[in-house]
Amino acid sequence: MEIRQSTRRGCLVVAFTGRIDLASVAQVQRALFKGLSEQPEALICDLTGVQSVDPVAATVFSSVARHPANRWPGTSFLLCGARPRVAEVLRPGQVSHLLRLHATVQEALDAVQTRPPHLHTELRLPPTAAAAGAARAFVREVCRAWRLAAPDATVVDRAVLVANELVTNAVIHARTDLWLELELRADRLVVTVRDRGPRLAQPVPLDPEAEGGRGLWLVDQLSRAWGVQPNADGGKVVWCALAL
Repeated sequence: MEIRQSTRRGCLVVAFTGRIDLASVAQVQRALFKGLSEQPEALICDLTGVQSVDPVAATVFSSVARHPANRWPGTSFLLCGARPRVAEVLRPGQVSHLLRLHATVQEALDAVQTRPPHLHTELRLPPTAAAAGAARAFVREVCRAWRLAAPDATVVDRAVLVANELVTNAVIHARTDLWLELELRADRLVVTVRDRGPRLAQPVPLDPEAEGGRGLWLVDQLSRAWGVQPNADGGKVVWCALAL
């Protein structure tokens, strides 16, 4: 495996020549993670010289895309130059879900400021009265960074509202540390709250006279879909998907 690096317009271009298989994938991963650690404007992976990619080894690209250092619009990760047989391996799996395949390095450079199809971030919160306020501020800041307010600013307000309700419910009922996740999947923004409380959240009949109990009803009204499921650690996950 031959690896060459160059810098163009503040972006680091890492070009690979050879085959990406189980023997070379660790070398590829080291080079890409090192590139991310340097925090260029973007890390562009040039696959023009790659003859073939083993389907198992192809997961290296999704692991780089999910790495915490890959934070658009800070340092983004892009793929380009894949030959048809390489692109066939990348398209069916998680790679195409997380990353767009660009034809050339120049096309990738032009797309650096374009929001990628998948973004993810997470905030850990303690079960205190201040958690909901911190969640609202976090959601507003992430939506601003991800440029979700245009052309429909209501998505930000909807995301803030559902995050507030889900975090408030977790604080009241679970009383454990919780994790607020935001994940952009193409045209959907998924808001998720994980906690360690074993009791699954359930909506209650809406009572106009009651002071509370509207949280999950509000989530249901604002989201395209929502759900609750047990987590592997004995807690639960409550999620909702908002249409952009």
